[in-house]
Amino acid sequence: MASLQPLGRGPALCDGSFLYASDGHGGVAISIHRKSSYNLLMRPLAPVLVFALVRAFGDVWGQMAGGPPGGEIAAVVIDPKDPAIVYAATDWSGVFKSINSGENWIAINAGLTKLAVHSLVIDPHNTEILYAGTAGGVFKTLDAGKNWAACSTGLPKDPIDSHITMLAISPLQPRTLYAGTFRRIFKSVDGAQNWTAIARHPGITQNSSYMALAIDPSSPDTLYVAGGDRGLVRSVDGGRSWRTINRDRAATVVVEPSIPATIYVSGSGGGEILRSTDGGQHWSAFKSIPESYAVVLAPSLKGPARLYAAVSGGRVLDSKNRGETWTEPVAATSSEIKSLVCDPANQDVLYAGTAGGILKSVDGGTTWHPASSGITNSNISVIAVAPSQPGTVYVGSYGAGIARSSDGGKSWTPANSGLTNPGIWSLAVNPGDAARVYAGTFKGVFRTLDSGGTWSEASRGLPDVAVCSLFIDESNPAVIYATASSDGKAFKSTNAGDTWEDLKFGSPRLGGCGVVMDPANSSVLYATSENGLLKTRDGGRSWQKDRAGSNTFAHLWRDNTSLAVDPSDPATLYAASSAGVFRSPDRGETWNAVSTVTPPTGLRRYLLDPTDPSIIYAEAELKGLFKSTDGGQHWRSINSGLPGLGTRALVMDPTNPRVLYVGTFKRGVFRSADGGESWQPTGTRYERAMTAPN
Repeated sequence: MASLQPLGRGPALCDGSFLYASDGHGGVAISIHRKSSYNLLMRPLAPVLVFALVRAFGDVWGQMAGGPPGGEIAAVVIDPKDPAIVYAATDWSGVFKSINSGENWIAINAGLTKLAVHSLVIDPHNTEILYAGTAGGVFKTLDAGKNWAACSTGLPKDPIDSHITMLAISPLQPRTLYAGTFRRIFKSVDGAQNWTAIARHPGITQNSSYMALAIDPSSPDTLYVAGGDRGLVRSVDGGRSWRTINRDRAATVVVEPSIPATIYVSGSGGGEILRSTDGGQHWSAFKSIPESYAVVLAPSLKGPARLYAAVSGGRVLDSKNRGETWTEPVAATSSEIKSLVCDPANQDVLYAGTAGGILKSVDGGTTWHPASSGITNSNISVIAVAPSQPGTVYVGSYGAGIARSSDGGKSWTPANSGLTNPGIWSLAVNPGDAARVYAGTFKGVFRTLDSGGTWSEASRGLPDVAVCSLFIDESNPAVIYATASSDGKAFKSTNAGDTWEDLKFGSPRLGGCGVVMDPANSSVLYATSENGLLKTRDGGRSWQKDRAGSNTFAHLWRDNTSLAVDPSDPATLYAASSAGVFRSPDRGETWNAVSTVTPPTGLRRYLLDPTDPSIIYAEAELKGLFKSTDGGQHWRSINSGLPGLGTRALVMDPTNPRVLYVGTFKRGVFRSADGGESWQPTGTRYERAMTAPN
């Protein structure tokens, strides 16, 4: 197996010259560590925060990243001259390259200053040349990704219209390209050195969204545009004029290379694939096809073209007769497929780009396996360390499911078989059995008894909501608590997840996911509500509001407040929010401000050292990690070695409080062995002992 070596630096300019440059660097929850697993939550980022992250880190987001591998894949491209070379575009981490058919990958982002890559195309004549459509224009490489340069002259610089969501390159004249934004289409005839806006079809207004582009392989001036609800339009003069050729919803358009008059169109919600064999004059529908999200044509050098369709539910359909009949392989993935490509030399080899990474099939989609080793774009949502086996670490992500490490993060194994919902919000590991794990997903709870080898749903009695936290009663592991942020409720199981009962708070509702247990008495629970602290002494059967403490710091409870109980003194509670850090010495009866100024606002969660309660770790939104050694009075940043400042899901080794793990936004998991003073990325390789989500 070939090995990948670090590629060179120095961005290539559009005219082929070079410049030297270096790479850039680039809910609230609280927990005190106890001898139990953590249920560490980060809610999905709000659109405003996502936009802020793009503006803050889009130019210099660091390449340092940790495992587990994976993350959202926007596009996959295969070198037509050497199918062992594959490129993958990610939504936040730039472009990755594999030279061994997806066995492993390396980032190739020197000069690529905008790492949110939406589209990727390769010059079919000179495969050293690629173009990347990003959140900040078009970039070009002349040396197979070693160096990139911005090639956006003539493209808009508006934050919305600068997002190049689509790229198309003419197979006949590869210096002719089209680039699509949300609202406009641009054309270049000089290899992306200059761009000009082309005419907009009257039926596609400024408020419409362009969804796909395709060029007639025999005529670079013939362009097809899928305009969503506006249908499919065509230009035969390079975009100077347009004509609607189909009014059905169009999300994807594919032109058959060997027979350019044959066109396929799919709609993301329409449920049909349409085919025209006369350039769009007449259409026929394949009514047996369910909702179609992507259509991929796999041309064949021998016999008829082969068609694959990625449809809802992560399934891939196969047609060997240009869509007349379809078969559905047995295997599927629970992650929705964002892109799908076929090896030009072997129709049975497929790469699927999903929200959780790349999957590969070598048998026409019948079986799939992860192929993301080295791709570091994981969006970590939760980390749990097994109390009985501290080297065993489970990681959940938004879209990629669960990965397990048995060596403290040096390597990772996908642990998703049977996990039909790969959006993970929370994890809990049985304190005495590292193989028994519970996962809170966007729709209910799943349970495994074999370290993630197989999962089964364990949601009887739960509503169809996202389970944002899970924690297990250490004195009786059959008792499990779950909270659901969307409806402000908490639930309890007394039979290891077989059934659940609603812990009826009444009014006010539960605020966020802040439920914690007294380490000395598992019948005592505390919860934050919309306007105060709630407490139960009977395992959740009845709840009382602590009016005195709540009224003292009423502003504390208006935010998504987090709670923690001091494991060395269960009478001491901590509460944290954007208002600061507060301490109660009497089980919530009274509260005192510990810190209302630092660390910065935007707190996510707190973690206390169980051997020394004066040591507190904090996550601050967009500011990374902070540490206090005097009970929260003073704070200092501990981000050395971390990429950027987006962190989440901080956890502690149950046997060694100086060993910490933290998840990052699109950069995987990092580990510290010195109490957060320095951080190193965990392994980025997948061991294929288990299957991808199904």
